[in-house]
Amino acid sequence: MAYFQMVLISGLLLGNSVVTAETYHVAQGHRTASDANPGTQSAPWKTITKAAEALLPGDTVVIHAGTYREWVRPDRSGTSQAPIVFQAAAGERVVLTGADVVSGWVPDRGAVWRKEPWPYRFATHPDDQRHRLIGRCEQVVVDGRLLKQVARREKMTAGSFCADTDAKALYVWLPDGGDPGGRLVEASVRPVCFGPGWGRPPRHHIRLRGLTIRYAANTAQRGALFATGNGWLVEDCEVQWTNGSGISFRGDDVVFRRVRTHHNGQQGMGGGGRRFCLEDVIFDHNNLKGFDQNWEAGGTKITHGRSGVLRRCRAVANTGTGIWFDIDVRDVLVEQCFAKDNAGHGIFVEISGGFTIRNNLCVHNGTEDRWGSGGISLGESDHCTIENNTCVLNPTGISLREQGPRTCRSIDGQQATYHIHDVTVRGNVCALNRRYQIGLWWDNPFFGPHPSSNVGLRGTPYDPDQNQIQFEGNLYWSEGDQALALWGCPWRPEHKRYLDLATWQRQRKQDLQSLAADPQFVSPAAGDWNLRPRSPARRLGAGPAMPLRIPSSIPAQFFN
Repeated sequence: MAYFQMVLISGLLLGNSVVTAETYHVAQGHRTASDANPGTQSAPWKTITKAAEALLPGDTVVIHAGTYREWVRPDRSGTSQAPIVFQAAAGERVVLTGADVVSGWVPDRGAVWRKEPWPYRFATHPDDQRHRLIGRCEQVVVDGRLLKQVARREKMTAGSFCADTDAKALYVWLPDGGDPGGRLVEASVRPVCFGPGWGRPPRHHIRLRGLTIRYAANTAQRGALFATGNGWLVEDCEVQWTNGSGISFRGDDVVFRRVRTHHNGQQGMGGGGRRFCLEDVIFDHNNLKGFDQNWEAGGTKITHGRSGVLRRCRAVANTGTGIWFDIDVRDVLVEQCFAKDNAGHGIFVEISGGFTIRNNLCVHNGTEDRWGSGGISLGESDHCTIENNTCVLNPTGISLREQGPRTCRSIDGQQATYHIHDVTVRGNVCALNRRYQIGLWWDNPFFGPHPSSNVGLRGTPYDPDQNQIQFEGNLYWSEGDQALALWGCPWRPEHKRYLDLATWQRQRKQDLQSLAADPQFVSPAAGDWNLRPRSPARRLGAGPAMPLRIPSSIPAQFFN
């Protein structure tokens, strides 16, 4: 009898834990808003920080319109069955900012104005010569527009600012030379807007909906939205104009849906973990500050990951690679994504493996035309399938790079070794790419010595014909001096450049079922790269398996 009583009591307690989950309200604009209130709709809290301190697993806080100048750090974790939820009120705009309003300006010299004391000091990352200024965290925003940072007061010009950390003074020179006293001048003072932050204990099962995050004084590789922990769900949010990375995530089962991260100083998003999922995420116009693109800059870079999905994501006009996976990322599906006008690769997998990359559209990437840049690229990666994609107007349509073997620390802390092998490239449409429709950028001694004496014959002489690399059922089209294929890097003496498919097929015994033919796109002039009904690609089964989603612009709902 006692056993059944215990079961009944346990059931009642479990039921109560669900029934007693609370919904609270934050509304800084409410006439009676106060953190001393109970947080009800009629007596709301004033700050989101108060909610973060009070919420228990299963609780939700509804945040009403306003600009909240806070670093919100959830005090505790939710659970998989009872997450902690932070969400904007329906139809209301909630902005969480790392910047404060700055007043009390005094004239300095000429058109320059000074604010002191200015005690804020931030780390510089990276702190090498190239990034000595780029890597600093200060931002000044006047009437919604960023000023340009300079290193010293004497370097200032119209539209710039300088933070003199030794003198503890902040200087501004407005674009029109005016008095900042009558303008909205904001300066970034908080390195994170939402999340635990670097080096702090993770928080698990947190959900965010409908927030706009901006103006964090964050370093590179540290997100203004810092989602560290398992089971985060971020939906319908926007992260913009932060100094470093818009978003960082590190944990398992992390999901982002309908998120836009744009105009950030270093990159839109960085992170890693197991079973991550990004759906309908937009990365655009990132790396405004000019961080080294070969290091980490652009749309997004995911490292040390497993079993992830990117679906219907867009990477547009980033100064760097659009979508980048680097260092022991395995077993990932990338599908129905769109990469356009990125300075580096459109989609890039490096020192990783086990990818399926299918039904994507990559247009006019590699705008800075660095060697090996492709619409879709692999670098030192294995067991990948690239299928049914469309790659047009890139330097190379699909690019495979070999500089291996390369070793790295795996997600489990062990040593992992990577180079290109067991790769299938099938059913793709590669057309009108500026140099090559496909390229095997093999920079190793198999193709002879490097012209630089300090490189010489170093490296492993992998033969691409002996590494299980298969091309089949692709459709190629080139015009003018555009070549079909590259076999070996052009600076290696044994490389070959193929102008026609027949020679490539005969010499390499590849692509025997492929075609060289006009793919008959619907309207290239209008940017519509779908295939016409009678396209020869359709007979091959090449190209995306469904109509391509080709946005003419970023959706209006993402602009604020």
